[in-house]
Amino acid sequence: MKIVLLIFILFSNILFADETVIKSGDKKVTLIELYTSQGCSSCPPADKWLSQLKNKDGLFKTFIPLAFHVTYWDFIGWKDIFANSLNDNRQRNYSSKVWKKNSVYTPQFIVDTKEYRQWFNGQPFPSLQSNYAGNLEAKLNENKDLEIKYHNKNIKNKKVLVNIAILGFDYDFDIKKGENKSRILEHDFVVLKHIQKNASIKNHNLEFENKLYQFKKEPNKKYALVVWLSDEKYKQLQAVAGYIN
Repeated sequence: MKIVLLIFILFSNILFADETVIKSGDKKVTLIELYTSQGCSSCPPADKWLSQLKNKDGLFKTFIPLAFHVTYWDFIGWKDIFANSLNDNRQRNYSSKVWKKNSVYTPQFIVDTKEYRQWFNGQPFPSLQSNYAGNLEAKLNENKDLEIKYHNKNIKNKKVLVNIAILGFDYDFDIKKGENKSRILEHDFVVLKHIQKNASIKNHNLEFENKLYQFKKEPNKKYALVVWLSDEKYKQLQAVAGYIN
């Protein structure tokens, strides 16, 4: 199935200089999601831990970190620069629809749709699955055309959610108000933009096309493209990520 979608990333315009091609291989690549806020005094240690994953073996090959900044702590004195109410909704959907709970909190780690509470007990890194998950490929050319292909020998026909995110790296902010007043907060793997669309695997394959518009690369910052597929209850099928050239 081929779907054409336009993504509007509302930054200044820049052309991608080179083609970026990222491939998952057929082993599971696991999402490590962090729900965080610059207004939460408990969050900086979690943000720091996530940033350290930039140097860990297996980055983008066996695991992909994502930092979703939420808005619900903005009222206590500092409005999070990266917060987005869509991130709030994603976290609440996990709680209500997946885990059948009625509360959310920060910092919260989610690994492959499951709460990862072991982080609070000092476990250095979650155990990752390495089972067959199909092959996912994303290709972004110099004209900002994004082509996504997926093949899974075990799934013939299935409705799925296609997720596309842009991550930003190497940020630091001097917090002027709120619980983290006078602290310098550093952030990596920040979800700057995330879109989610319905699609279908048919006859073991999925094809998906997007066009990215108006994306700015700030000086001394890195950016990454992340693509993942999940079912309608957010259970992850496969993921792929890589730095944007």
